[in-house]
Amino acid sequence: MQRRRFLHCLATGALSCAAPVAAPADAEALPRGVRLELTFSNPYSHPLSAQRFYCYLPAHRPPSQSLAEVRVSMAHRIQSDRFGHRILALEFDAVPALKQIIVQIKASVEMGRQDGAAPAPAVALDEADWLAPERYIESDAAPIRELAARLKGATDAATVRAIYDWLRANLRYAGYLPQDLGALQGLLTLRGDCTEYADLAVALARANRLPARMLGGYVADGDLAPRPQDYHNWAEVYVDGRWLVLDAQKGNDLVQSERYIAYRIYRDGPSNEVGAAHRYRMDGQLQLSL
Repeated sequence: MQRRRFLHCLATGALSCAAPVAAPADAEALPRGVRLELTFSNPYSHPLSAQRFYCYLPAHRPPSQSLAEVRVSMAHRIQSDRFGHRILALEFDAVPALKQIIVQIKASVEMGRQDGAAPAPAVALDEADWLAPERYIESDAAPIRELAARLKGATDAATVRAIYDWLRANLRYAGYLPQDLGALQGLLTLRGDCTEYADLAVALARANRLPARMLGGYVADGDLAPRPQDYHNWAEVYVDGRWLVLDAQKGNDLVQSERYIAYRIYRDGPSNEVGAAHRYRMDGQLQLSL
């Protein structure tokens, strides 16, 4: 019933389809603190003007994750889009020659513990958001459709479990790959990094008409100061009224998401100022160190 309501909302765009769900009495928010230091450098012997920087902050997507507070050590703007992204915008009007600027960012995130909770209301977005094929998620490709048909189970949860088991048994982790390969290439070569694991999980779910999406961010049990190499991609699938994590690369199947701090929900086309970049975009000649 929950998935049928979700699919109906996607098809009609009707916000009223998702019935409001009150927070359960035993719900508990798990606080997370995220600290990040950015160093912007002008390596040239002349000043730079009109430099612009955009990066993802932890997303705001209740009830699973709420961005409670952001503190930045310089003037800034925070933007948003329809997917719940929060984007930090920094503007450097004039940077002297050979100058370094250090910017400190502190964010407070509340992760929703949903064990035993009522299902979260479905988000009414266009069907193309979570069911259609897109770049790197080629759910309409024949090899993916054929595998998806073989993995289809008697229930949605059984289908997702079969997808997870197949990925764990057949896909080989190749370590970090600088270029995205996508779901189809991951299937044909049976290798990839966390991105290909997530892409293929989403593609197989969508081929079975299960709403699914890829997210990027960090996995943590407490406060963190993330390093660039800590960035991780995983899949979420909408099952029995909840978005649940499917992360075959790390070995997590249909778990609640309180350890997964999402920054970006993958879309083929740009939905905000970060554009097609995974984490940040720099407009200008300033050099960035994380």
